[in-house]
Amino acid sequence: MAKSKHCLLVVDDEPDLVQSVQDLLRFDYRVLGATRATEGLKIMEREPVQIVMTDQRMPEMTGVEFLKILRESYPDVTRLLFTAYADIEAVTDAINQGNVYRYISKPWEPHDLREVLRQAVEYHDLLAERKKLLTELQESNRQLEGVNQELRRANDLKKGFIRVASHELRTPLTIVLGLSDLAQHSTEAGSQLRQWLERIHAGSLRLNERVDLMIKLLLADRFDRPLHPREVELADLLKKAAADVATFIEQRKQTLVLDLPEDLGTIHVEPGKLHDCVVQLLVNAVKFTPDAGSIHVSARRLPDGGAEIAVTDTGVGMDAVSLARVWDPFFTRFDVSRHSSGVFEFDRRGLGLGLSVVKAFVEMHGGRVRAQSEADKGSTFTIVLPGKSDPGHSYQV
Repeated sequence: MAKSKHCLLVVDDEPDLVQSVQDLLRFDYRVLGATRATEGLKIMEREPVQIVMTDQRMPEMTGVEFLKILRESYPDVTRLLFTAYADIEAVTDAINQGNVYRYISKPWEPHDLREVLRQAVEYHDLLAERKKLLTELQESNRQLEGVNQELRRANDLKKGFIRVASHELRTPLTIVLGLSDLAQHSTEAGSQLRQWLERIHAGSLRLNERVDLMIKLLLADRFDRPLHPREVELADLLKKAAADVATFIEQRKQTLVLDLPEDLGTIHVEPGKLHDCVVQLLVNAVKFTPDAGSIHVSARRLPDGGAEIAVTDTGVGMDAVSLARVWDPFFTRFDVSRHSSGVFEFDRRGLGLGLSVVKAFVEMHGGRVRAQSEADKGSTFTIVLPGKSDPGHSYQV
């Protein structure tokens, strides 16, 4: 494809001169003409002009005044002034003020005019390329700043994880090792030894739960392992998940309400993964809801055949900053003092992996998760599963 011609605007109050320039340069440029500065300004408003060449002495305004307006309104346009020798002082001022790139003396030789215009075009293209490169550099810097922000964010998460993991993993290990050593060297027996063993067992279970959670997060990223979905009764799955946290609910004197319509029907999922998701949301609701608070589990079918599961609590909620990062791995608001050896105690936080696992498992099913929360007003976590797990299957109701 041939390169498009540069557009040249010639402004002179002598129509014959304008026409002669158009005839002379028509093969090299797209030449537009005007006999007044105001007419030239109107052309600039509607045409993409790269080079403007104007006479100095014109009615309405001088060429220098005209080019000064162009400099302010169209700074990328290369400006040329042609005039008689008597106007050289005005031309000098115009050059010094930066209003013009070059001037051309009247009368001119065609060869000289072509050479000046060639240089003007090169100058214009050089500035245009420089501007393009600066724009690209600014965009690259903007993208780099975005990457740097992500790196700083990742670094914050890493530091938070190191602090939390150190506490969460070392505390139960200290309990297990200390009590095991005490049991080995003690000469006592009976009920006290049983208490020690029970505490060892509880600490071991907590450590196993933490390690299992980390393994689940790693497995969730292994998208090469296919799901193993099957038809399961959605209501039964949700009831079993609720039963798994019933003891926690009872100890915290909370109320758990299940709102499950009779026509929930079956859903095509890998039941273990969906069960883990619901249990994790329920455990979170238990931990962040004060004693005697309430937790509500609801489910409904969607018009496309999919399903929506929501877990709502009357707990402490989250501020907007925490809500925006709630799905990040290891994000726990970095308050190490809140980490506890318990699983369901009020406002106690673990490794910050649970919601990351929920998000990964739901997305493996082609679904999505969302969170709504407000500080001191509770939270709602919603799982939305699509109407089809693959092109040839629909959920059954």
